[in-house]
Amino acid sequence: MIDRTLSFLKDELNVYIKSKTGDNDKAVLTKLVEQSGNSALQGNEIVAVTLVNVEEERLTRAQVPYTVSNNGTYSFANPELKLNLYVLFSAYNNQHHKEELALLSLIVQFFQSRNVFENTEFPQLGDDIERLIIELYSLNFEQQNQLWASLGAKYMPSVMYKVRMLIVNEKQASQVAKGIGTMEHSFAGGRE
Repeated sequence: MIDRTLSFLKDELNVYIKSKTGDNDKAVLTKLVEQSGNSALQGNEIVAVTLVNVEEERLTRAQVPYTVSNNGTYSFANPELKLNLYVLFSAYNNQHHKEELALLSLIVQFFQSRNVFENTEFPQLGDDIERLIIELYSLNFEQQNQLWASLGAKYMPSVMYKVRMLIVNEKQASQVAKGIGTMEHSFAGGRE
C-alpha cells in the first residue's frame, strides 16, 4: 500500500512535468544514498522521491475493535491504522543548479494545483486507498540539517510533503463469538 501510494504520486508528478516541459520520467522512487555511502541517484536530471518517515495519525485513532456480523456469529478485529507518510522530493541535476530550482518549482506547482487525490477520480489508487491529502511540511534549518545528516546525503534543493491518511485495515478477525440466540428472564420475589 505504501509502495502503491508513492508510485502513484511519482507517476502523477511525471505526467505534470511532461505537460510543462515535454520531458519524460523525471521523477523516480529512490533512496538518496546506498548503504555503502555512495550516491543512489542515477541520471543527469531527476526528481528523487524518497520516503523519510511513517507516522501513525493519533488524533482520529479508533480505540475499540470493530465487529462484523455474519450468520449469527460476530468477529472482532483490530481497529484500522491510519498513517501519514513524509515524502521528500529532491531536485537533482549534476551540472546546473538553475535546472534543479526549475524542477523544484514544478514540484511545488504540481502539489499546489492538486493536493487531494480520491480513488473515484483516480482508480489506480485501488479500493483500499480512499483519499490522499498532500500538505507541504516545512522544516526549520536545524530539522533540515538533521534530516540530511540522517539520510547520509549532501543537501539538494528539496521540499517535503506530508501525505495524509493512508488507512491500513486488513479486516482479519482476532476473535469469533456466537451471537445471543434467545433471552430468558425471571423475576425474584414472587412478582411476575
